[in-house]
Amino acid sequence: MQNALERWQALIDARQQQMDAAYAHLGRTSADFWDRRAPTYYLAVKDTLAQDALFLRLRNEVTAQTTLLDVGAGTGRFTFALAPQAKHIVAVEPNASMLSYLRQDATMQGLTNISYIPSTWQEAPSDLRADIVLCNHVLYPIREIDTFLLKLRAATQHVCYIYMWATHPDGLNAHLWPHFHGEPRHLLPPYINALDVLYEMGIYADVQVVRLPLSLRYTSLEHAVEDQLERLLVPNDEPTRAKLRTLLDEWLVERDGVLVPPVDALVAAIIRVE
Repeated sequence: MQNALERWQALIDARQQQMDAAYAHLGRTSADFWDRRAPTYYLAVKDTLAQDALFLRLRNEVTAQTTLLDVGAGTGRFTFALAPQAKHIVAVEPNASMLSYLRQDATMQGLTNISYIPSTWQEAPSDLRADIVLCNHVLYPIREIDTFLLKLRAATQHVCYIYMWATHPDGLNAHLWPHFHGEPRHLLPPYINALDVLYEMGIYADVQVVRLPLSLRYTSLEHAVEDQLERLLVPNDEPTRAKLRTLLDEWLVERDGVLVPPVDALVAAIIRVE
């Protein structure tokens, strides 16, 4: 019988094998994933914090005496939003394309209390410490999650917040995957598996389940096709585009002048560890 860590790793291994096969079919690898996705991701999440449950919580906790560590800062939506009221924030992010957006926004706003570490968390300095540690949608591909979590906890002087999906957004379009790849899509592990690993490690976390607005929205059907070609890892040829266009036309619905998946919200969890 598998333990929690083995279950986590089995989900990641199945996903990785499937993704490697899909990339190989395109003659690519996943090495440039975030370089390709950075501009779209930046625009998709740039203005999504106003209704974000974790941001609203942090906004009430962070003061001029608070230090933060943003692990996997991405384009920096949390770092950028919290820096004006924090003492100092260290943003750890391995992807140069993603980090460039944070540097750009911080420079434009004249924010000088942000330090940048262009590194994975595993390779980041082991002496990093902060009052609040934030790990926002980072854990999903981390196979050795136990050592990753232990390092997060070691860096935490007051509280660590881990943000994860209950069902990863890849699940939204999972029904499209078999049309092109001939098998069900393997999804990344959800928060419940991370919670299971924490429990097995003797770390007992508080959990708040929250509903978040959709950030996946398209100005046109062609815009949706362009984005889903990348998300589904399919060839950019006319037969594939035509098939995808038909599927998306049947699936997406119009709300407030844009096309969105036919769901009201996404469910996530705020995992709080002291």
